[in-house]
Amino acid sequence: MTEELIAEVFSDSRKVSRFLAQKDPLTILSKILGPSFDEYRLKWHLARSMQKIPAFPLHVDYELKRECDLRCPMCLARNPENISDLELSPKTVKDLIDLGAASGQASMGFGGLWEPLNSPDIPDLVAYGRSKGLVEAMFNTNGLRLSPSVSRELIKSGLTRIMISLDAATEETYKLMRPGSDFKLVENNIHQLLALKKALNSPLPLVRVSFCLTSLNETELDSFIERWREVVDFISLQYYGNFNTQKSHLWPKLGQVPPPSGKCAQPFKRLSILCDGTVLPCCDLSGLSFKIGSIYQNYPGSPFNLGNQDNQDNLGNLGNPGNPGNPIKLGNLGNLSDIWTGELMRDLRERHFKGGDELPKVCQRCQAKFQPDNF
Repeated sequence: MTEELIAEVFSDSRKVSRFLAQKDPLTILSKILGPSFDEYRLKWHLARSMQKIPAFPLHVDYELKRECDLRCPMCLARNPENISDLELSPKTVKDLIDLGAASGQASMGFGGLWEPLNSPDIPDLVAYGRSKGLVEAMFNTNGLRLSPSVSRELIKSGLTRIMISLDAATEETYKLMRPGSDFKLVENNIHQLLALKKALNSPLPLVRVSFCLTSLNETELDSFIERWREVVDFISLQYYGNFNTQKSHLWPKLGQVPPPSGKCAQPFKRLSILCDGTVLPCCDLSGLSFKIGSIYQNYPGSPFNLGNQDNQDNLGNLGNPGNPGNPIKLGNLGNLSDIWTGELMRDLRERHFKGGDELPKVCQRCQAKFQPDNF
């Protein structure tokens, strides 16, 4: 079964989710959320297949804080220098939601690469976004802070999906994969969330558990699937991506990832906003070095003051992000639309539409992280 799953996961993630949990999350959400969800997913399909670019990103991720309680070996948070005191304030997020809701955005996510439940504002922000007409609200979490009281608030907020990273079927392996967490507590939190959904007669949020395949846990993949298949709504199998050559020992021995397609649809459908206001064209770790703008005005002291040469370098031409270029005009929050439709994003999409050597170097590095022979 394991080899088959590894082959399946990169052919169609939706098919794999359905295969693992014997349920199709999109079909379930369609029945619950109705025509607005179907319309959103049609637009998502057209964007994902690079057939039609929406006027505004269909999905936006908001990184509220850059902090996490854990120090997982495959994660950016393992290095303390990556932690930041900066925050994306709830007011700013609500302003961004207002803009998105009025411009065609349909979905929102929280946390980015960090732990969203370190912010107490998540339930309120989810409820606000849903009240403004956003169809979907979701986030990934390690589940450590998913207490019964938090779960109750999230259920009532209108959260549509919650994705919980477990990566292990035993406590021993969990300690290797998720240092700083508590295996029994997190599993209990998941079961209590499911029980509360039932008690409150709520089909949402759909609950996903995730397994990132590495050399530390690959022997537990089958037992993980059997442990959760009949419990949660769907399961995600993810393959370790090496963004740091010093972590090459984490490569799993089970199978190999197929060669990358040479194209990526993320810039056609989504944006990510970091806690310092940086706007990225994707949600991948590799994209952290690909700054395409900021939500903040150009004011003295701003980390994105256009007078700062470092910022101009970051916004340089796509083929070589280190070269100075003509950065997009930064201004008020409304300029998120300008960033989405601006020259940098248009050029980026064109390069991904062509693929191959046309890809920006940062995107080439992103695709290379799934290829052990490149290190």
